[in-house]
Amino acid sequence: MTARMMDAGAYVPYEHLVSEAAAVTGLPPEAPSELFLRWQEMEPWPDAVALRRLTLPYAFVTNCSAELADFAARRSGTDPRFALSAEEAGRYKPHPAIYLDACRRLGTAPERTLFVAGSPYDARGAGGAGLVAALVVRRSDHRLADADIPVATSLHDVVDAIDGTA
Repeated sequence: MTARMMDAGAYVPYEHLVSEAAAVTGLPPEAPSELFLRWQEMEPWPDAVALRRLTLPYAFVTNCSAELADFAARRSGTDPRFALSAEEAGRYKPHPAIYLDACRRLGTAPERTLFVAGSPYDARGAGGAGLVAALVVRRSDHRLADADIPVATSLHDVVDAIDGTA
């Protein structure tokens, strides 16, 4: 999926990319529809509650559609200033435009904005756009060789570092 997004250039409907990826991997034709129906059952990462402690403004930046981004933000139980989807930005991450659009909407300079990524390509993309990047590692294959990008194991660690309690 990530390679398809990176190769897409301008935004292509997320649902289309998911359907294409499902077909290429041999999943049944109904699998993408089932995924989107079950999206409403997905639980946020348990450490998302750490974001409630933030006093700084924050937002979500995601590669899914605007509809799915808004749903995920509501479901998170947190209070982001906004959820920016690739659909709204016109580009998928890791294109610099989506990160810079988020900074513009937050009213912050990229070099003064921390982007907490959930994947190595996302952390590198944010750093490449001039943001301060960090990576929350949730999978064993999501390690970074980039020594200049800090790595955490949970959002609790990141919020503790921001608050100075780490």
